[in-house]
Amino acid sequence: MNIKFLLDENMPFALIEFLRNKGYETEHIKQLGQGGIRNGEVYQVALEKDAWILTRDSDFKSYHKFVIHPIKGIIVITLSDTRTQNILNYVQQFLETQFEKLLSKHLIIIEEGEIKIYGDSEVK
Repeated sequence: MNIKFLLDENMPFALIEFLRNKGYETEHIKQLGQGGIRNGEVYQVALEKDAWILTRDSDFKSYHKFVIHPIKGIIVITLSDTRTQNILNYVQQFLETQFEKLLSKHLIIIEEGEIKIYGDSEVK
């Protein structure tokens, strides 16, 4: 299974190479010339790219919006320490411990000390 990521405009560019080096196809919304677009448009780009959204935007934590969009999934990183290396460390830890969650649609919220995972069981 080929897992793809779409990085929202608030994600560090270093995450592109980090994820690509791990074998994930990764694109950044700004590199696609889509910086500044609305969240609804980010969902549309993710749908077109068949990609997971990876963001720091807490608006993407909405379960209602998650279930109505037929995308692969969303990972929201809500850390108080937003330095690039800290984000990379948390993403690395997630991939090492929760990779299988990327195989089906989930809303994943990564916080300090906790990863919250919600499925799409209400979507048929």
